[in-house]
Amino acid sequence: MAAPMVSSVIKTPESFPVKTKQVAVEINKIRTELICTQFKDRIFFIVTQYNKIGTLVKVTQNNITDDTGTGLSMYSTDILMGKDEPLTHVIARNLITELSVHKPILLSFALKDITAPTVKTIAKILPSIV
Repeated sequence: MAAPMVSSVIKTPESFPVKTKQVAVEINKIRTELICTQFKDRIFFIVTQYNKIGTLVKVTQNNITDDTGTGLSMYSTDILMGKDEPLTHVIARNLITELSVHKPILLSFALKDITAPTVKTIAKILPSIV
């Protein structure tokens, strides 16, 4: 797998209340668009290799305390649009693993290549556009 190449980063003006960052990378010879739009109450990520929105997933972070008092973060996923299959939930959780955001996440993805290395590569790029 070739290292992703960043082709461009587009930002919205600082005075605009909704902030958007976009980057295009090539992963395994497939152009992949990553877009992050930050609203006041949530963050919306679009990850696409088809230039379409694709499956829309609501991701919420749940903080759980175990018997020892250690806090654990777990994510719950709800499919809002698209196929509700177990693999969809797995991909969504893996895409957001590297993120450290405290707002609810809307995640949309349309991927040609859903292999683990590709999903992990995308997950490592997503924090750079938050």
